[in-house]
Amino acid sequence: MKTLASLSRVALALVIATAGLLPTLSLAAEPVGRVLFAIGDAKLANGGALKKDDTLQVGQTITTGANGHVHIRFVDDAFVSVRPNSSLSVEQYVYDPKESSNNRVRFNLTQGVARLITGKAGQAAKDNFRLNTPVAAIGIRGTDFLVQAKEALTRVAVQQGAIVVSPFSDSCARGALAPCGGANARELAGSLTGNYLEVKGAAAPTLVTPPNGRLPFELPRPEEPKVNVGGDGAKTAALPEGMSGSSNLMWGRWSGRATAPAGYETVGYNDALVLFRTVETASLPTTGFVSFRMQESESYGRHSGGGYEPASVSAGTFSVNFDKMKYATSFLWQFDGKEHYMYSKGGISDTGRMSADRDASNLALSGALNGSGDEAAYIYFKNISNELKAYGILRWAR
Repeated sequence: MKTLASLSRVALALVIATAGLLPTLSLAAEPVGRVLFAIGDAKLANGGALKKDDTLQVGQTITTGANGHVHIRFVDDAFVSVRPNSSLSVEQYVYDPKESSNNRVRFNLTQGVARLITGKAGQAAKDNFRLNTPVAAIGIRGTDFLVQAKEALTRVAVQQGAIVVSPFSDSCARGALAPCGGANARELAGSLTGNYLEVKGAAAPTLVTPPNGRLPFELPRPEEPKVNVGGDGAKTAALPEGMSGSSNLMWGRWSGRATAPAGYETVGYNDALVLFRTVETASLPTTGFVSFRMQESESYGRHSGGGYEPASVSAGTFSVNFDKMKYATSFLWQFDGKEHYMYSKGGISDTGRMSADRDASNLALSGALNGSGDEAAYIYFKNISNELKAYGILRWAR
């Protein structure tokens, strides 16, 4: 009876509080996401810097500066990567594992680039998922996609699944959730990887096949998931102790959390290493085929559950075709008395960043050329087996 009486008093107090006779309690909103990775200028709008394991709530906005990058895992295992110079808001996020019709997900990318891999909420209720930009509504068909947003321009590329894109209109409201239909709606499937849909103003989306297959934004970075498998993703970044390299391209090991050094930007990272490049306007050659010579290397092997152990590389090659803005590289990675042949081919953006072609590479790679194109460096990672991983960085010069 004492317990029942206590409960009755609690219930009465709640009724009185609701009626306004007692001060009401302010309950914190439930987190809907958790930061897996944060580097550089990355923060919440009107808030502090983001770091690993920070939580995210509905109504909050993630903003990044020129060297900022954030990875977020949501409660339904959805994954979002917010790239540099971007702003993404979480307007709605409801996940009900027992009743999918209750699921509600809506993001708003006001500027920049973001990658989204839909989770259980979007997969179970595709008509209750929306990403808005200043000019377009993007719905899904179960998807891994990238979006670039500007004031009057939106571009969308698909890695897996399919999306539906439509400009806002009387029949496509910004506050809705479902993909918009009608004559101005266009669908893009992952089978057309390498192409993207572009929306300018209120015009219908157009399919664009970029010259030389070069998208206007980076493909998924090596440390981002290839498919939606959950997990903790990448580690929080750090300023390296005892940097190596040159004045243009330098690197080091992780050690806590920090931004890039003044005058530098982050162009590559993985669990073991981070690569920085000087911030400068790129003026790359437009013609010619150039073979580079290896200048420095730092490599490690890591057994499952163990620490990083020194490895070595030999027989390295790196070349750039400036006519086509393509690179090719290969080397032998040596560890535990065994050699492993590694190679990668891919594209080079106008700013000198390297983007690996998955079909022509057997490792994950991220890096860049310096502003004049006479020096290059990249970080690499490869799963040799379930028990062994390879990490390293190579710097090259003409």
